[in-house]
Amino acid sequence: MSSATPESEAKEIELKLVFDPAHAAALCAHPLFSAGDDAPSGPRVLESKERELVSVYYDTPDDDLRKAGVFLRVRNAGAGYVQTIKTARAESEFLERREWECALPSNAFDLSAAKGTALAPLLSDTVRAALGPRFETRFARQTHLIDDEGTLVEAAVDQGDIVAGDNSTRVCELELELKSGKCATLFSLAKYLAETVPLTLSVKTKAERGFDLLDGGEPEFERALPIDIAPEETCANAFRIVARNCLRQVLVNLPGTRAGHAESLHQMRVGLRRLRAAVTLFGDVVDGPHRAQIGDELKWIAGRLGRARDLDVFISDIMEPHRADYPDDLGWKAVEERVRRAREEAYKAAVVATGSARFRLALLDVGAWIEFGDWTEGSNRLAREPVEGYASATLSQLRRSVVKKGKDLQKLSVPQRHRLRIRAKQMRYGSEFFSATFPGKRSAKRCRKSLAALEKLQDSLGMLNDIANRQTLFDLGNDGPDPVTRPMPKLGPGEEKALLKTARQAYARFAEIRAFWKA
Repeated sequence: MSSATPESEAKEIELKLVFDPAHAAALCAHPLFSAGDDAPSGPRVLESKERELVSVYYDTPDDDLRKAGVFLRVRNAGAGYVQTIKTARAESEFLERREWECALPSNAFDLSAAKGTALAPLLSDTVRAALGPRFETRFARQTHLIDDEGTLVEAAVDQGDIVAGDNSTRVCELELELKSGKCATLFSLAKYLAETVPLTLSVKTKAERGFDLLDGGEPEFERALPIDIAPEETCANAFRIVARNCLRQVLVNLPGTRAGHAESLHQMRVGLRRLRAAVTLFGDVVDGPHRAQIGDELKWIAGRLGRARDLDVFISDIMEPHRADYPDDLGWKAVEERVRRAREEAYKAAVVATGSARFRLALLDVGAWIEFGDWTEGSNRLAREPVEGYASATLSQLRRSVVKKGKDLQKLSVPQRHRLRIRAKQMRYGSEFFSATFPGKRSAKRCRKSLAALEKLQDSLGMLNDIANRQTLFDLGNDGPDPVTRPMPKLGPGEEKALLKTARQAYARFAEIRAFWKA
C-alpha cells in the first residue's frame, strides 16, 4: 500500500455503545468474548488481541475539515502508522461512514494520499498551510474477531482518554464493526451483550467528542440538525435519513438529561416527538407488524420524561416570574418548595428510567428497526419509489387537515384544540423534514413563512393546553398548611383570550401561504 495512494474507498459499518468505567471488567469478562472454537453453538471468537493506540487528529484552527464533515487522523497502532480520512455527517450517518486508509512511514500526514477522497476538495492552499494537530486519543483496545453464523464482526473495547492540551475526557466504548456478512448481526450481538452489561447506544464519534473538548466540553444539549433529502431519494432511504437524525437528537441529549439539565431533557423529548412524527408521516412506507411495538416503546420513553418537563415549564413560567409578587407570603414559599421537590423527584425518576435495561434495549430495538426492520423485508413498492411524490401527497393531506380543523378556532373545545395542535405539530415536522426536497428560492421562502406560522400556532395552542395542567400542578403544590390565598397568576380570562387571538392570527397566516412543495 503506497504512501501516496489510499486504498479504494471503503465503508466503515459500525455500531457504537458506551459504558460506565465501573462496568468495564464485567464487559471484558463477558462469555461472548471467551467462546472459542469449542463453543457448542452461537457466536464464537476466532482471535483476540490487545493494543495501545495513540491517534492525532488534524484540522485548521478554524476547523474547516470538521465543518465539512471530514476528519483526518494519523494513528500509531504499535506496528506502524496509518493515516485515515473519514466522513462523519452527524445529521444522517449512523452505521455507515466512508473512509480511506493508507500506511505511513512516520507520524507525519501525507496529503498526496488524499487524492480521490472526501478531503481532496477541501485542500486549498490556505487549508494545507493551516493544518495542524488539534487533539489526541490515547486508549487501550481489546479486540475480538467474532464469527456469528458466517458474519464476521470485530468487537473492540476501548478504554482511555481524549486529550486536548490540559483538558481530557474519558473514553469507555464498545465498537462493533462489520467485517463481512449481515449488518443486522451488529444489533443482535449488541443486545446479547447489553442484556447483562449496561451498554447504551451512542452516535458521537471520538472525533466529535474531541472537538467538543476543544470547544470547552461536551455541550449540555443539542438541537435538531438540518435534514437534506433529495427529491430522487427513495422513500425508504428518506425515512432512514429522518429517523437517524431524530434518534441522534435523543441520544446526544441523554447525558445532559441524566445530569439534570432542563434544556437537554427538553431537546431529548423533542427528538422523541420528531421520531414518533416520522413514523406516522412515513406510515405507508414502514408499515409492518413491529411498527406498533416501536411506537409503544417510543411513547413509554417520552412518558418517563413528561412530568419533569411539565414542572420545569411551571417553574420558569409561573413560579420564577411571580416570586417578587409574594415577598412575604409563607404559603407561596411553601408551594415553591413543594414544586421544586417534585421536580427533583421527577428528574430522579427520569434518570432511573433512562438507565434501565428496558430503556437501553428499546434504543437498540429502535435503531435496528430503522435500519433492518420488518418493513424492509416485504415487497412494498412505495419504499423504492422517489420520495418527492410521497412527500407532496403527505404534506398536502396534512395541510388540508390543519386548515379544516382550524376553522372557527375560537369556538373549538379544549380536546378539539389539542387535536389541531397535534396536526400542526406534524405539519411543522413534515415541513422541516422535506424542506430540501423541493429546491428553489420560492419554495424556500414559502417554507420559512409556513414554519414560522406553524411554530406560533403550535406554541399558542400548547400554552392553552398547559393552562389546566399548570392549575393542577399549583393545586398539588398548594395542598399543605398556609395555602396561597391569591388566585393563580397568569391564568385569567385575559390570558386565554390573548392566546386565542395569537392562535387565530397564526392559523390565518398559515392558511394563506401557498404550499411550498407546489412552487
